[in-house]
Amino acid sequence: MRVRGTAAVLPVVTTALLLTTACVGGGGPGGGGPGGGEGPPPPSSTPSGPPPPTPPDPGVVAALKEAVGRYVEAYYEPDAGAVYAMYSARCRREVAEEVVAGALERAAEANTEGRRYTMERFSADEFWGEDTAYVTYGVGDEPRFDHHKQQWAREKGDWRYDGC
Repeated sequence: MRVRGTAAVLPVVTTALLLTTACVGGGGPGGGGPGGGEGPPPPSSTPSGPPPPTPPDPGVVAALKEAVGRYVEAYYEPDAGAVYAMYSARCRREVAEEVVAGALERAAEANTEGRRYTMERFSADEFWGEDTAYVTYGVGDEPRFDHHKQQWAREKGDWRYDGC
């Protein structure tokens, strides 16, 4: 029996994408934070923390959104070279391009309908300093599969995927 429909394909494609992120490591003990993975850095242990961050410049958010959109397009093309080129230097040291290519190939095989996914939802959730951001984005029409608090880093003026 063959199951058709986006609801049947999207979980498989999303699982492949999540496994790519999960399989490549999380930046040391504890996982998240600026060292890698998803989520903000752990709270400070000092009683009085720094003042809340100022809202980012709208131009910075627009550039970040554009970078995430290009990453999503390359991922679902699939174009492993373009996806890998959007990895941060840290992630390129931790993850081989062949691993990325394999994950994209499996995701493409799971997409039996040949559907082209694009970024439908985006929010810049948090900024840590000027060069680290956490974003939430989603593809397709299933918000329950959105990627939450995915880490991105700005290197030499360009935003790069840093959630390895």
